[in-house]
Amino acid sequence: MLKNKSIFGAFCGLMTGICWGVSGVFGQFLFETRGIETAWLVPIRLTSAGILLLIYLFVTNREEVIRLAKNRRDFIQTILAGVCGTMMFQLTFFGTVQRSNAGTATVLQYLAPVMIMVYVCVRKKKLPKKLETLSILLAIGGIFLISTHGNIHSLVMTPEALMWGIGCAFFMFLNTVIPESLYERHPSTVVVGWALLFGGIVLSCVFRPWKYTVRFDAAVWVSLFFIIIGGSVAAYLFYANSVKWIGPTKASLFSCIEPVTATILSALWLKTDFIWIDLIGFVLILSTVFILSRTGD
Repeated sequence: MLKNKSIFGAFCGLMTGICWGVSGVFGQFLFETRGIETAWLVPIRLTSAGILLLIYLFVTNREEVIRLAKNRRDFIQTILAGVCGTMMFQLTFFGTVQRSNAGTATVLQYLAPVMIMVYVCVRKKKLPKKLETLSILLAIGGIFLISTHGNIHSLVMTPEALMWGIGCAFFMFLNTVIPESLYERHPSTVVVGWALLFGGIVLSCVFRPWKYTVRFDAAVWVSLFFIIIGGSVAAYLFYANSVKWIGPTKASLFSCIEPVTATILSALWLKTDFIWIDLIGFVLILSTVFILSRTGD
């Protein structure tokens, strides 16, 4: 029985990463072939996913949805997480996809665990351990290879794309740290549902997506389905089940298939060019996740 639960947890972790990776590639497809802007896509994604996830949770776990809404302190913290964490993370992620590609964006966001490690060291006033120091060096090396292909005198990524990618990692860090205590008192899916909704509402007020002209065809609708349903609602439900059965560390490791999925799919489908030195950079950054998962606090 325990073995079956572990297998199911691993499956859910893998599906989380696949859903996120496919979502990023469909975003790249919309940017490259339909001229859609990040400022339109992200508010639509957040608001729609938040509404759908909360409807699902209201049917399956109504008491927890209402309990969080009635707790003033936790609700304010959830709004803060939605605006400063979820909203900004999604905005910078798809901004990076639009300015580079889905594979690169998904890899750069995995600089966040290194940022979290540095934050913990500063908060606890301690120096990084040897493996933690190694992870910092690997992350720096990975960024260097991806952005320069080993030539210090030139950039193969635009400075704008690189800054958006690093910003994506920073806001992923905030998206992890800000709601951390909320997850101890409320189901993670309930927190995420409210955060998605409030992030989407605020971003909609800023960018007013209803003012954009979008030509809807079958490809756009299919893409939105995978981005909203697959990459948000299904992905977070898969992740919650993965954490439940195998714990957050293993769930995070299995979900690391996300950049692999995004890189392979964007290369095969959208003909995105990657060379061997890009892949080495990807490996260096992703290796930090596995290294940090084996270090204690």
